[in-house]
Amino acid sequence: MRSRGWRFLVLVLMLASGAAAAWSSWNISRQIAQLDRSQRDLTDRIDGLLATLDTVSSAQQAYVTPSSGQDPARVTELIGQIRQNTESLRTQVRSIESGRALQSVAAAAATLNDVETRAQEHIRSGQDFMAADLIFSDGRAADDAIASGLRMIRAAENDAYSTSRADALDSSWTIGAAVAFLWVVGAILLVRVPAPVVPEEHVTIAPTQSLLTIAETLHDVSPPAGPDLQAAADVCTAIGRLTNADDLPRLLQQAAAVLDASGAVIWMAAGEELFAAAAFGYPPQVIQKLGPLNRSAINATAAAWRTSTLQAVTGGQDGRGALAAPMLGPDRCVGVLAVELGIGHDGDAGRRAISMMFAAQLAAALAGWPAASAAAPVDVPPLERAAER
Repeated sequence: MRSRGWRFLVLVLMLASGAAAAWSSWNISRQIAQLDRSQRDLTDRIDGLLATLDTVSSAQQAYVTPSSGQDPARVTELIGQIRQNTESLRTQVRSIESGRALQSVAAAAATLNDVETRAQEHIRSGQDFMAADLIFSDGRAADDAIASGLRMIRAAENDAYSTSRADALDSSWTIGAAVAFLWVVGAILLVRVPAPVVPEEHVTIAPTQSLLTIAETLHDVSPPAGPDLQAAADVCTAIGRLTNADDLPRLLQQAAAVLDASGAVIWMAAGEELFAAAAFGYPPQVIQKLGPLNRSAINATAAAWRTSTLQAVTGGQDGRGALAAPMLGPDRCVGVLAVELGIGHDGDAGRRAISMMFAAQLAAALAGWPAASAAAPVDVPPLERAAER
């Protein structure tokens, strides 16, 4: 790369990508640290709830053998703490399984509170055996339900935590790999390539050959063949007279013939996506499988829509290239005309200019396409709807 301006631009892009990668790494590290703190806090709270539950269970079983230090009010207070702490866990759980288990724990805690109230009424009435039977049946079942639910919450949250942490680390590695690749490419581009030395060729004119003969020979060399401008003008005229969406494939065939293209697709904008509205040169099953393109997609078609500029994909010496021409309306880009060109034609200035002409004509002819803020209905073919307007 010999241009100083391009070298400076590559250097700026490398520095910007490095800064963005550093910021992303720092932000992801903060997210991971927050996940770690949240998981530790949740685990500690669940362990505390299980310890409180064990205390309640032991205190209730002591009703069978009353002692002087027994305090029924303390048991009621501990059950209240279990219910309150269970409700506070709702803001910390992340998985659906944890939410369902938390509802079961809350219901079991309410049952345990009801069992404790009834057991204390039996004790005050002198019915110790009924209180003991209630505690060892309904009370034990409620204790087991609470303990099982808390353990289920802990297991589900551990899985969610592991998944979230792994996703964050994967994002960090992906960003790092992308920036490293960009830096390698940038370093290659910044390497100065010495200009090739072209040996001077001496033209020897035979004595019997006059200057007039040489001039006539030069004039006989025909310029390289380019697109047929008259055919391009005919296609533009036909697009301007378009009244039926069914004529679009035929017009695309004519446009492809002018550009020496093997295929062409009209992408129309709806909301934040592009939809393949008409095509030529591809099997019907391929067109049916084409899904919508998001505005942020990393390809030439989406880039042409975002930037409203012509985008080219170089095919090299042995591969086909492509052009993506934006269809510009008065106030926005309404779609993109994508064409697949023959080998070596993607860099032809004439074909690029004619592609922009075709795209401009299509934008004017298909001005009835819905605004970018409203997606086209699924049951109406988008281009037919545009043609009907």
